[in-house]
Amino acid sequence: MNISSAREDTDPPAAPPDWTIEVGSGPVGEGLYFFAAVKRAGQLMFRIGMGGICEEAKAKKLLAAKARAWIDDFLIREHQSGASSQGD
Repeated sequence: MNISSAREDTDPPAAPPDWTIEVGSGPVGEGLYFFAAVKRAGQLMFRIGMGGICEEAKAKKLLAAKARAWIDDFLIREHQSGASSQGD
């Protein structure tokens, strides 16, 4: 699924369309553990996970929000490092 939110006023902001998230789950104790692989143009960039959630829809929403926050920080760092390397 794409990580972009349907709303424009999301916090964190929507991710660019080349970022995707694949969500899965597995049993842990008596509950579930949800995890996600976040990819950019098909390349794995990072994995995230969370427990203590029993509804898949809620877990997907929370994982997507965590992913968008990470992506936003990553893109800022990427832009800053690109700008500083162009000055060399």
